[in-house]
Amino acid sequence: MRLRSCVAIELAVGTVVAAACAGAAMWGLSELRALDSREARADGMPLASATATATATRSRPEPAREPAADAAPPAAAPVGESHPSDTPPWMGVFGGKPDQALLAPLRETAITAVKFNRGGTSISLRFDFENGARAACKPSQIHIHSQPRREIAAYRINRLLGLSSVPPAVGRRFRFSDIVDHLREPTHRKRVIAEGAPEKDGTVLAELSWWIPVLEEARIQGFAIDSTDGVVTWKRYLAQGRPVPEDATGIVSQISQLVLFDFVINNADRWSGGNVKASEDGRVLYFMDNTMSFGDDDNGHTKTRTYFERAQKFSRSMVARLRTLDREELQEALATDIEPFEYLLTDPEIKSVLARRDYAMRYIDHLIEVHGEEAVLVFP
Repeated sequence: MRLRSCVAIELAVGTVVAAACAGAAMWGLSELRALDSREARADGMPLASATATATATRSRPEPAREPAADAAPPAAAPVGESHPSDTPPWMGVFGGKPDQALLAPLRETAITAVKFNRGGTSISLRFDFENGARAACKPSQIHIHSQPRREIAAYRINRLLGLSSVPPAVGRRFRFSDIVDHLREPTHRKRVIAEGAPEKDGTVLAELSWWIPVLEEARIQGFAIDSTDGVVTWKRYLAQGRPVPEDATGIVSQISQLVLFDFVINNADRWSGGNVKASEDGRVLYFMDNTMSFGDDDNGHTKTRTYFERAQKFSRSMVARLRTLDREELQEALATDIEPFEYLLTDPEIKSVLARRDYAMRYIDHLIEVHGEEAVLVFP
């Protein structure tokens, strides 16, 4: 049974979240600063879309520049993975398999079927390919809050931090008509046609993520992790002075990683409902649906900051990797193999990732000063 004080806390936080939702329009304006210019043609002319006229006079965001040839690589490969010399440092493993092996079947083979995924305001699809591979797809669309390029950026930053919780993702260009023609439901075709954002040449830029066959609702001690009872439970375990039950240590440590990761990438959509998923056995959390992340808010969205500051215990290795992350590493990871996108994050977005990292380090360092390092960095 929940304590009355815990209930009161959660009601108060709910008020904050409601206020944040009411300010969605302001958040949307911030997102416009990082809106893709979608100028893929050689002549550099903007697309003839519903938003092209409104954005034609606005200078497009500066893309992330290539790092110097002698830029320092990340300090170490993701946990459990030793990289061959020809493997980029931002690649690791997912579900025990190398990212490269999972991404290879998604890069060139033809589509055989397209299914519309339920839920959310943005277009989310499932692709089946001739070679038997399957992928989740976010195509370029009119919804400015959902930027496919950002899913790829989130995946690469996840690996730089030594994690393997974001499904590997890659960019690809498709014929827009090919996607529409493979949709069976007429209503889904109409929506994709209405909300898709193809280029002038009839192609569309898209992000493909490795398809996870089975997803379950993430739970802790019998409660959905994103429910009021679930949040009260994991917040209690991540508070100082409260022990973590042995049978909950694995999932609690991953929640700690999740709220820290979401703050750094500024994913305000995680706790909106249905975005906290786990493996079939419930033991592994997946950090999915990151297209609403990033932006240029140095202090993070109210929601991401609220959930992050509920945690007072963190992973020692993740904090160490985050502490040494620098601009050169980010630029290197976000500047190669990014086709068909011109860039994955803008320079202002990269700057804000590092600013939020600094904010997180100040918060964690203060906890260490008050409670001691062993009490704060309790997970591997």
